[in-house]
Amino acid sequence: MTRAGFGWLVLAAAIATMWYGMWILFPVLRAVTTPVEMLEHAGVLLVCGSGFYAIGVLLATFLEDQWRVWASILAIGALWWLSDKTVPASANIFRAMNDGSPLIAHRIPWTALGLSLGLAAILFVAALKVVRAREY
Repeated sequence: MTRAGFGWLVLAAAIATMWYGMWILFPVLRAVTTPVEMLEHAGVLLVCGSGFYAIGVLLATFLEDQWRVWASILAIGALWWLSDKTVPASANIFRAMNDGSPLIAHRIPWTALGLSLGLAAILFVAALKVVRAREY
């Protein structure tokens, strides 16, 4: 749990660094958005990214590193394809980070955030169960 928690903090730090860097480096972005919208976008990226991070955490419980990377790529690709074909636009996690983000849509995609948090919670609990079962 410590390793997964630290990894999530690294994810949050990377998103915060990207957010701050974009705000500093692109004056055009500062002209068309507010700091609140940028912060909302960073929050959406963190919540939606948590669902993807949880996929890697679950796969790390039973795959070696090199296979986990490829399996994560395939799983996220399958999730993208599934969400593009079956999920309504309001619940699409990928759309929430792109076209439906607060920077473009000027609203927070609550349905997609809830779906991503639910996915992350389910996958983290499943990873915890696998680790506990393996530790005897």
